[in-house]
Amino acid sequence: MLLFYIDESGHHRMDADPDDPTRLARDTTDWFVLSAVGIRDTSRRPLAEAIDDIKQTRLGAASDRPWKDTEIKGRRLAITQRRHATGTPAEDSYPELADAAELAELEHELRMLFSRFRPLTFSVAIDKRALFEKRPGESALGWAYAFLYRRMALSLERLYPGEGGVLVADQQTEHEKAFRTGDLTRLRDELAETAPWLRADYRLLLDRPLWIDSTLSTWDREIIQLADLVAFTTHEGLSRGFDSAGARSLWPAIRAVLAEDWNKGGPDGEGLVIFPRPARWPETEIARD
Repeated sequence: MLLFYIDESGHHRMDADPDDPTRLARDTTDWFVLSAVGIRDTSRRPLAEAIDDIKQTRLGAASDRPWKDTEIKGRRLAITQRRHATGTPAEDSYPELADAAELAELEHELRMLFSRFRPLTFSVAIDKRALFEKRPGESALGWAYAFLYRRMALSLERLYPGEGGVLVADQQTEHEKAFRTGDLTRLRDELAETAPWLRADYRLLLDRPLWIDSTLSTWDREIIQLADLVAFTTHEGLSRGFDSAGARSLWPAIRAVLAEDWNKGGPDGEGLVIFPRPARWPETEIARD
């Protein structure tokens, strides 16, 4: 059994601009990214404990501290990086990381986690402005899940014959609502019609994520942090370039574990999906720091 831990970056809201209803609202993000890291169920405990060990060593995580204080989030790493670069205090940075060298040590250990456990990783990025213009009224959240489910089901069928998968996520009210309305299933079926040669066996996956209580599922909340790093780093890369300050430290390690295209090789278009597909694919292969 594979467990796919999922998290997002950006907003999936698709409201129109009140001053120009033909355009997406200006007060939302250009991108919505939904990412998943998949591991065998037997790796659940050792991976969670490895993450917790890093947090204890680098961030001072302890049983008598609130878990949120030392939660690893891509956004907080980026804020900490900017704090070191500018010398400006930032409320959401990690105060335990006193300088750029300590941040680099933490990021190195996070890269080693991806290399050691090699989770089967997917990142689906929805270009919301392009989607709004080409398919007005469509759901960014729905398309993200449609692509994610298809990629995961196909990978299970080809790479792990005889095994199934479960998506695991923090409780997300809006996501749960979308599953109940059937919107996500409709888009998934539409996607299957557009590429029947890639028809996936969705019976291999539970029909919706397992929504956890993070105060009780303590191993799982640790692993979801990796999905956050994938989603945030993908978002930063598409917004500012994969060689930008917020992406370049972790992106090469993440790209190395993204699911690969079985025919062409490499993750572009397979482990990394951009929808609607851009006329020019961004440069995702960068030199390691």
